[in-house]
Amino acid sequence: MGTVIDSLVRGLAEMLFDAFLTKTGRGLWGLVGLRPHDLVAMFCGMIFWTFVGLFTCAMLGE
Repeated sequence: MGTVIDSLVRGLAEMLFDAFLTKTGRGLWGLVGLRPHDLVAMFCGMIFWTFVGLFTCAMLGE
């Protein structure tokens, strides 16, 4: 039973990483006409969403 739950959690995490981080990074690189490796796209997506979060916190703090 534990392996079914583990595989569901792993599948959900992969889907979220792909949807939010990797696709965002690919979209950002796509603006300049490049298609980076998945790892580069994921890190760019992480950086983008970090800046969005910091910007949101700064705007809500005022």
